[in-house]
Amino acid sequence: MTEAPAANRSGGGEEADPLLAPASAASTPPHSRHDAALRAAFLAGKVRDNRQLQSRAAKIAHHNALILFVWDTSSAIWIFATHLISLESIVGCALTVGATLICWYYAPINESNPNSNWWDGNLPSFLLSLAVITPLSQSISMGFTRREAALKALGRYRSAAYNLYVAHASWDWSASGKGKGRRGCVEKEDNDAHVDWLGHADETMSNLIHLADSLHQYLTLPTATRARHRATPRGRDEANEVLSTGRELFTINVYGRMTKISQSCEALKFRGMPGNEASRVRQWENNITESMEELRTIKEYRTLQALRVFERLFSLFMPPFYATSYVQVAIDTGSLALGISLGIITSVALTGLFECVRQLEDPFVSHVTLDGIDVREELVVLAYQELMVGRRMLFPEAKEFALKKDAFELDVDVSVDKSLDRKSRHHSGRAL
Repeated sequence: MTEAPAANRSGGGEEADPLLAPASAASTPPHSRHDAALRAAFLAGKVRDNRQLQSRAAKIAHHNALILFVWDTSSAIWIFATHLISLESIVGCALTVGATLICWYYAPINESNPNSNWWDGNLPSFLLSLAVITPLSQSISMGFTRREAALKALGRYRSAAYNLYVAHASWDWSASGKGKGRRGCVEKEDNDAHVDWLGHADETMSNLIHLADSLHQYLTLPTATRARHRATPRGRDEANEVLSTGRELFTINVYGRMTKISQSCEALKFRGMPGNEASRVRQWENNITESMEELRTIKEYRTLQALRVFERLFSLFMPPFYATSYVQVAIDTGSLALGISLGIITSVALTGLFECVRQLEDPFVSHVTLDGIDVREELVVLAYQELMVGRRMLFPEAKEFALKKDAFELDVDVSVDKSLDRKSRHHSGRAL
């Protein structure tokens, strides 16, 4: 912590008090009418802006029912074609069409009476349901459960991080006029220089921001749990490289920063924070680490690899196996095109379901999947904005926060770190 000279300030009818200096321990007194007025003005401005946003959002979201039908249907077709049609779908359709044509060519059709029932090519549908549909639906359910668990862990992480910052920035351990507490702390007894609590809070905030950035980098690493990463030498080498990189990021960058945050709590205890309040701070630190460990296990471990292999193969090769059923439809209706179309629809449906399973396996890669978690928005953008709002409320007269270069970098300087763009993809052009 750096020393900050005390300065007198009077305002709002309050008596001048050196402990109410903006750069000193009293930069966040809840009883200060002057600071309370600044906070109220800030919130009032935000409320006015939000009312305008709500009105505009309601107006934009109102559409005619027919327009919504056409819009939603066309969007669904586009999503299906771009996200669910994969190379497996094309190969599966090609195999199904080829098998259907071969069966049609060799089917013993009664030329004198094509509609006679002397040959039946229908296969029982329970095999298709047992071997493909049931495992796919179970895998989708398990993948969605893992995604929801990851969302809950991210929510707990952000909540604990914000409360941790508020504790470091504003918690006082003495009632006003009944002792020193935070507002009466001095850095050195010989010169009575007040502790720079703004600097302490900003240091804690910087550590929390860099912690979230490191967690974002770890969670968005490429996936290394596909079948090729287990079955082939090159795949195993790729998996080892990705996993070793991820564990290095997680253990050094993430837990190293948690150690720095923990030391900030020790600084509060050194200056007089009682054990019961420090214990609450430690509880939030524990919530952060538990959430990060839960996210790590979801990132590195998947649903059953054998089940996924089973689903991939059977969704690809089961539709061609039912080619005789498609031929039977063609014979019964007198339309080969209808039989082939049925085969194509079956193949596309099964491979599309498998693609849903594949995309849900790693919920943190939203940049390559449809329903993945937007980790950048959660950790780099929203967590940062929440901390900025908290700082604005607690230190209404402080200068604009400048995130300094990460102390874990080899070349450490005091320049502002601009390595990450913290503008939301849904950015509206308004600053906090």
